[in-house]
Amino acid sequence: MTEAKVCTIKLNDGVDVPVLAFGTGTAQAWTNTTAIVKLALEKGYRHFDCAWHYKNCVYTGRAIKQSGVPREEIFITCKIGSFEDDPADFDVRTYLYCILKDLQVEYVDLLILHADILVGDLTKAWRGMEQAKKVGLARSIGVSNCSTKSLEQILTVCEIKPSVNQIEFHPYSLPTYKPTLIPLCLGNDIKIAAYASLMSLVRHQGGPVDGVVQRISQERGNGETEGQILLRWSVQTSGGIVITTSSKAERMEEQLQPFLLESCAEDLSAEQLEEISKAGRAEPFRFWGKNWPYFMKGEGGIQACHEDATHRKKPDINGGRGW
Repeated sequence: MTEAKVCTIKLNDGVDVPVLAFGTGTAQAWTNTTAIVKLALEKGYRHFDCAWHYKNCVYTGRAIKQSGVPREEIFITCKIGSFEDDPADFDVRTYLYCILKDLQVEYVDLLILHADILVGDLTKAWRGMEQAKKVGLARSIGVSNCSTKSLEQILTVCEIKPSVNQIEFHPYSLPTYKPTLIPLCLGNDIKIAAYASLMSLVRHQGGPVDGVVQRISQERGNGETEGQILLRWSVQTSGGIVITTSSKAERMEEQLQPFLLESCAEDLSAEQLEEISKAGRAEPFRFWGKNWPYFMKGEGGIQACHEDATHRKKPDINGGRGW
């Protein structure tokens, strides 16, 4: 089994976290993730992003237990909240005890509210998160899909600040957050945890970002793929964490390579970062911005997905709106 050598960053509560996380959502959601998580562990991943909503924590926990990797060497992030239940019924303890049982662990490293729209009384929900940290069931606490307005509300009442805000983060979504959300996070040392960083490759092929990334990949001349360039852009631009996933061993290795301590490739230059960001500004959109399930409504004035974006349709999920 590969020794974990992934770069880490420090959260605002002093907890160290690997900058690359293996996501158990997207294509892995609602599936038996045992084999995939075991493979990711073998390849060297040590940070796993889970969620109650993915309905596969029991398999992820099984894979971790079977791997033989010591618990203290694995960083587990888990998001809580339900898209099927009434937000008024949200209770941190209910979800937390469920995921701890499924994951077969005594604590999670990072506990996250999956979205502000799922928790009803946001102040009450955050109090529950703080209590989870105080009693040691979560080492760090944070939010996901949290708008500027909601994050300001939490910061007004909190005793413990969120350590992360996990958001859709790619060149096309960056304009959404530049006006208020990113400055608010930076000013409070709240790390961005980026999901969907490869959106331009998988959901909007042929967009203005593609040509820029292809050219930069060729100019660097070290065999980096377009996906690796985009992941580097995400981490360097956000200064935080990036979450990605794959079921293929070679893709897992590809995505891991830029973030290994012994990685020989240099960071993207400031000019290269700006070129990619500028291309994203030409056609800004958020895939999860409007049609599912209205995450961060009103944030940055961008609501519509790009017209080429295709949503996955699951008639039995989220009232027929897909997921």
